[in-house]
Parts: sequence; C-alpha cells; structure tokens
Amino acid sequence: MFGRLICVLVLAAAMLACDIPKFKIAAPRDRVVYGALFGILTYLSFLFVASIHGPNVDSVFNLLAAPAKQIIQWIDPAKSSS
Repeated sequence: MFGRLICVLVLAAAMLACDIPKFKIAAPRDRVVYGALFGILTYLSFLFVASIHGPNVDSVFNLLAAPAKQIIQWIDPAKSSS
C-alpha cells in the first residue's frame, strides 16, 4: 500500500507541476472540466491505493454497452442500404 501511495503522489505532483501554469490562464469552463476530471482521478487513485474493489471505470463501460449496441444497430450502413 505504501508503494502505491508513493506512486500516486509522484504522478499527481508531476501532473500538477505541468498543469498549474496552464490552469491559471484557462477559461472558467476549462477549469470546471479539469476539476471534474481531477475528482474522478482522485476517486480512482483512492481505490488503487486502498485496494478496494468499488465501482470502477469498467462499471461505467458495462452500463453503456447495451445502449451503444443499439445505436450501432440503428446506424448500421449494411442494414440501411437494403
């Protein structure tokens, strides 16, 4: 767990060191998007460090799989040309 924590802290520090100058001059909408992504990153980092098997990115993809298949069936060019 300690190794994972060090890894996450080093990566977060490197990311913030690169992004803080750009964040200062970013538009408000960009700041909101960055904050939302950083919140998701923080949640996933917590799951990684604590080795908790909670809702993950895979869960979101599994939720969207069925609607995505329906959309693909609706716009399938092979079916629409006949």
